[in-house]
Amino acid sequence: MKSKIKELWKDKNTIYFFDVDGVLAPIEYGEYNHYYYDDEAWAKALLTEDFYATKHPFKTMQNFLKDKDIQKVYIITKVMNEEELKQKKKFLMKHYHILENHIFLVYQNEEKLNTMLKVQKEYPTLEDKYFVMIDDTVEVLNYIMENSSFSTVHISSFLE
Repeated sequence: MKSKIKELWKDKNTIYFFDVDGVLAPIEYGEYNHYYYDDEAWAKALLTEDFYATKHPFKTMQNFLKDKDIQKVYIITKVMNEEELKQKKKFLMKHYHILENHIFLVYQNEEKLNTMLKVQKEYPTLEDKYFVMIDDTVEVLNYIMENSSFSTVHISSFLE
């Protein structure tokens, strides 16, 4: 079966949901590794350092979003605490012009589907396929695929 997901990207009705880490922001925290904290240490470190202040956005994703209706772009990001959300919001608004009230936090990946369902209520006549989650975590995408009729896209679909 041939993927038709890129057809949705051209459709003005499509509502986009993006993860942040690994999708709109690089995960580059260790010297020679992607990460160097466990979750507890990360949560503590966020209280004293703004990790997103030095991150650069992905040009590919900026280019993708530049002609999209920003009113139809949402963020659903897993965070450890409110400070991480604050840092991510600042990054997203600066580099992608995301609306602050379109940035949602979750503490568990399964909550991403619940957030999509809440946003869907704002578009009651729109077919499920037009709600598209872009994430780098296959487990998240599989959960959404198996528990809804929403569309799912792995970030690798943007690689050329």
